Amino acid sequence: MFAVFSLVAEQAGGVSAPGSSACADPAADIEVALISKTGPFTGRVRITGIVKNLGSAAWKSTARNHRLQMALTQKNSDARPNGDPVEPPLAVSHMKPGQQFRIDHQVDWNAKTNLSYPGFIVRLSDSGRVGGYSPSYRPDCRSDNNRKEISAADINNLFNPAPSSGKPLEAQSYRLLGGVGSNTVESTLVYKKSSPAAGKITASVAAPYSGTVDEVPITGNTGSATVRVRIACDRYESPGLPSRPVAITYRLWNSLGLPGTSRWVAGFSTEQSILYGALCAARR
Repeated sequence: MFAVFSLVAEQAGGVSAPGSSACADPAADIEVALISKTGPFTGRVRITGIVKNLGSAAWKSTARNHRLQMALTQKNSDARPNGDPVEPPLAVSHMKPGQQFRIDHQVDWNAKTNLSYPGFIVRLSDSGRVGGYSPSYRPDCRSDNNRKEISAADINNLFNPAPSSGKPLEAQSYRLLGGVGSNTVESTLVYKKSSPAAGKITASVAAPYSGTVDEVPITGNTGSATVRVRIACDRYESPGLPSRPVAITYRLWNSLGLPGTSRWVAGFSTEQSILYGALCAARR
């Protein structure tokens, strides 16, 4: 179990450019995960910069050398507000609606000494020469969500102790909905949150299997939610050799700060294992 912070890019309604029916909206997001703990205040932290197209149209470069540049930087002082890159920047030429790209970076962390710095920033900008395009076409219909920053204080919160009792998230039951070339697991999860503020449940499928899922918004301190995970049936089973069970990890996210802010924390997760043979019939 590990804790995760995410500064989620807020999506406003009606982002389409004036005079157009569709609009691209590449938006920045940043996550921080405590992947190992070596002491009460020390451990290994993973910072992930994310760009996701929240719009209804694809983002496309306007010239051969025009790109959407994504950078994950470390801010060590206010003298350099944009920080310095910690990994090679990512250049994107095409991004479909809902598509995302990620940059990962790991660092050793001490919550006792890293009180004010470093912080981490993910930011988007155009690189190369922007080509000409008609007034109705906008490569990025919003620019106010092209930067996200997380502070040292936010990262230090990953080392806060977990509640001593109770299971914040538990998979209660599931059923298989079937599919062509895949199978969908529909699970009912029961959650307990410390705040009635908005939250969400996400899911991920462990390798070597793959799956897709949409996050499910939740409200209130307690309740239940239905999460559907589509598992790809693209693995062949070897006769006489049992395949590894499909492991699905569900995570509970709570909002931080005042209502309407875009800060989230996920400190709890639960895992569900289902035999691959039960999901996908053996292929011959």
